Formats: sequence, structure tokens, C-alpha cells
Amino acid sequence: MDFTADEYARRDADRMAEVLVGPPVTWVFLGDSITQGVVHTHGARGYVEHFAERVRGELGRRSDAVVNSGVSGASAGDLLPEFHWRAGRFAPDVVFVMFGTNDVVEGPDGLRAFRFRLDQIVQRTRDLGSTVVLQTPPLLVADGGDRTPERLEEYVGEVRSLANDLGVGLVDHAARWARAGDGAAPAEWLDDPFHPNALGHHELALELFRHLGVDDPASAVCALRPGERVGAGA
Repeated sequence: MDFTADEYARRDADRMAEVLVGPPVTWVFLGDSITQGVVHTHGARGYVEHFAERVRGELGRRSDAVVNSGVSGASAGDLLPEFHWRAGRFAPDVVFVMFGTNDVVEGPDGLRAFRFRLDQIVQRTRDLGSTVVLQTPPLLVADGGDRTPERLEEYVGEVRSLANDLGVGLVDHAARWARAGDGAAPAEWLDDPFHPNALGHHELALELFRHLGVDDPASAVCALRPGERVGAGA
């Protein structure tokens, strides 16, 4: 059945309102090194691991499956030929998609292709009967190459626009980081020009929890302060 964007939005909103109180589900995360959570957390949890601990541990959904299919260096275009391996075979109920940080190296000429590839990811995910949630990538600082804050903002704009046009849920990390950093990436949340550190990953997780309505200051995961020793005394 074909839905309008508004109908998709209402359907997915209803599903997301029920998913955390219903039977076990499979969550799949698609993205690049930020989603994979490699190296730059220096042994601390990445945002997907925080998500798994919050949902499977603190919320008691022990039978939920949380699959991290992020691949370091990947772009939206890299995912498409691997879609079944990285998403489809898991028969996911909910799929979170975050791309853009590597795609920006294609420059302004790559914007249309980026939007088309994201559109294809959304459509293929919907064909599985899954709910899709797009995520904007976090802000970055200029790396001396093709990644610049201005260029990333153009790609972030395509994610926002596509989410609106297709009726897809959106977790807008870029907006959250802009608010926290007075329009720029907060330096204390980054390990290098574009990889979040442990604190940055925790902030990604918190924004995701807010989207799902499961942020709670009484939660050990939500209240965590990466880099600080809990209970350390003088």
C-alpha cells in the first residue's frame, strides 16, 4: 500500500509510541564510523551501545535485538549494494540512518545524488515493513580538506528536507550541537575535526532518547558523565 508523507508520519509515530511497550523488536543502526563507534571513544561506549544499555538494560527489554551496522568510512552510496547484508536480513522493526559526514567530500555537486541515495534507503527500509528514522550527523570543524562546517550544513539540509517530504522521523543532532556550541561544533564533544569523543557519543545518545521519550535524569545512562570517575573522592 502506498501512503502519503503525512500518512507515513502518522503511522510511524503510532508505531514508535507503541514499540517500547510491546513485544520484542529488532533495532538496526546504519551509518559510518560515527555509528560504528570506533577508535575515537577510546574504549568508552559509543551512542549505539548507550542505546542498547538504556533499552535492553534499564528499560528491561532484554529480548530486543540492537544491531550496529555502521561501517567506518561508509557513505550512503556504499550502503545501497550492501543493504540486505547490513539491514534487510535482520528483518528490523526500526532502522536509524545517519549519513553525511563522508558524503560531503563530493561537494555541492553531490547533493542531489546524496538525497537520491537516502531516498532509496528509506524506500528499501519501508519495503521491509520497517519504521525509518533519519538522523542528521553531528557538526564538525574544518579538517583542512573537503569537510567544512558550511558544506556539512548543506548535506544536513538535505536530510531535514527529505525527512519532511517523505514523512520520516528525524533526530536532528546537528541542531542540538549548534545550540550547545553557539552555532559551531562544541570542541569538548569532538576527538578530531569530525569524530565525536566519548562525551559527544553520550550527547548523541541523549538526543536519541529525547526523540523516543525515554530520557530520564534518574537513569544511570542518561546521567552518565563520560570521562569522570563515578564515586571518585579526594
